[in-house]
Amino acid sequence: MADLAPQDARLIGISRRPPVRGEHLAADLGDPASWDLVKDAIEATLDTERPRKAVFLHFSGVIGPIGPLRSIDLDEHRSSVLLNSASGQVLGAAFVAAAAQRDIPGTLVLCSSPGGHKALEGIAQYGAGKVAQEHWARAAALDLAAGNARGNIFSVIPYGVDTAMVREAMDSPADVLPLGDHFRAAAAAEELASPLEAAREIWALVDSADTEPGAAIAVGAVPVEQS
Repeated sequence: MADLAPQDARLIGISRRPPVRGEHLAADLGDPASWDLVKDAIEATLDTERPRKAVFLHFSGVIGPIGPLRSIDLDEHRSSVLLNSASGQVLGAAFVAAAAQRDIPGTLVLCSSPGGHKALEGIAQYGAGKVAQEHWARAAALDLAAGNARGNIFSVIPYGVDTAMVREAMDSPADVLPLGDHFRAAAAAEELASPLEAAREIWALVDSADTEPGAAIAVGAVPVEQS
């Protein structure tokens, strides 16, 4: 996404590790203690830059802990729930409010997953968090429209994108995460989409005036029955 961002854009990566491109705001979004730091940074950046348009891509997520609930690390599970579900809602609301209060068109994009539409053993908290964010985006888009605020809110559902998270799933034993077999077969058949391909599709949705508010839009290696 950073590689395809507009050349005149100011890029700020919010993450635990420094991004390859752009500035870095160090934060662990699985820890609620970091959320006020991010909210304050969003507000300060909009006040300083007064951009003609602001885009917040909330693509943070973790697939783990992988495995049956009886044996996973519960602290890791709690952090995963907070990251995959709550952080997008809390920080998304902070971004939307900050942009609207300054009359800046703001586009919020949340990252869902096919795992939010099918119960998959071994990653219950991951799928639940993603579908929660999707629902929040649909309702939040209605709020945005009702307030006549400029901007958009929608979700993307990446199918079969060759990311580190997909590779983590592929490395998991079939008896721990059956989904890994699906990704291994797709990789062997060269049916995974590249991150660059998916990013190009997402930027097109950000730039389009026709992107439906609140929609959950499939990108990447979308199966025929989902396209």
